[in-house]
Amino acid sequence: MHSRTANILCIILSILLFITELVAAGMMWIGHSPLGVVVHGLLGVAMLLIGLHAAQQINAMRMLSNHHLTLTNLYTLMFANLGLLEIISIHDCDHMRQAMGWGYHFTLALLLVNVIVYLPDLISLILVAQGKSSGIITTLVSGLLIGGAFLKLHLLGAWIPVWGPWNKSFFALGVDQLSWWILAITAVAGAIVSLLATYVLGRVQERGY
Repeated sequence: MHSRTANILCIILSILLFITELVAAGMMWIGHSPLGVVVHGLLGVAMLLIGLHAAQQINAMRMLSNHHLTLTNLYTLMFANLGLLEIISIHDCDHMRQAMGWGYHFTLALLLVNVIVYLPDLISLILVAQGKSSGIITTLVSGLLIGGAFLKLHLLGAWIPVWGPWNKSFFALGVDQLSWWILAITAVAGAIVSLLATYVLGRVQERGY
């Protein structure tokens, strides 16, 4: 893929992520959770700015021929992290849909804990944008962490009860098929991201870095 096309796709993914967070903020408003509106609104702005800045930085690296990571490596990791962030955001929207059905209002504590879920991929994005090889490892770990943690939480329940109603498993909550499908997609997406990072790591090691 041409670097210009890849850069445009990164920008589009960043904007799409921002739009999804705006939808999340709207759902929070409908669900009478004003704190959620603020948190997800700010989260959307933060992810948009980080995504656009990362795309700009990677685009600027076209002039650096001696960089450890090739543009293909960088864009692969960029797509992986932005894609997983989008899946996480959609997963969050599904939780909001569930909460609206239960008449549950998100607490500030739960909202702040939930923001932590986004941090691994946001950190990975920043590292990748800086062209650091550590971005490969953080992307690999992020995929495994997100996929594994979401499955554990929703299939077995929480070890640490900080997730509100979602301290209980999906079985106990009696969620619908849509929630199960979104959980499955989230887990698969996490695995794919880790596989992509592993592939990039192998390519980098082949070049002797």
